[in-house]
Amino acid sequence: MDGFYRKWNFDLHTRILYGKMKEDYSVYKTSYSSGVYIQYKFSKTIAINSGGDYFSLRYQYNLANNQSYDQLTYLSIPLSIRVFPSRKLLFETGLFYNYLLKAQNNQIVDLKNQSKNYTEGVFKNTFGWLLGAQYNAWKRLDVSLQYRFSKKASNLYSLQKNNFEAFMLGIHFFVLNPKKKPK
Repeated sequence: MDGFYRKWNFDLHTRILYGKMKEDYSVYKTSYSSGVYIQYKFSKTIAINSGGDYFSLRYQYNLANNQSYDQLTYLSIPLSIRVFPSRKLLFETGLFYNYLLKAQNNQIVDLKNQSKNYTEGVFKNTFGWLLGAQYNAWKRLDVSLQYRFSKKASNLYSLQKNNFEAFMLGIHFFVLNPKKKPK
């Protein structure tokens, strides 16, 4: 690595998400996430990263009397530390906060209002942890693999839990070329 590094950069990304509740009675389903991150490098090898994601989690219940699907939509705000062992590779770990935007099922769950949306309080905002790696495939284009999980105290007798895990495969575009010195 030469001595140059770009202190600030922005990342536009989209990801395929494969996730479910951490309970045995749920099944992984595919969904998506997209957003923008801002990165600040302290040195060539250490950076801090944050931003926002539109995070959509979809999974299916696998019970004898319930085969329905849940769709949870969050605004996800990560805060992670990134380590760059080379110009093409980075590893990251950190926390995220999921602000719940919408929680719905493909069947009617609110009988009073005949709605597919869950009533307030069934699902909540959550904190979680992320682990990931990102590889620079070409110029400003990166590919990533990330694992996220969240655990929040939930009603023991409720089928719906605030615990989930997700694997994410993403494509990232850096707004500023991280390998090119500014003029």
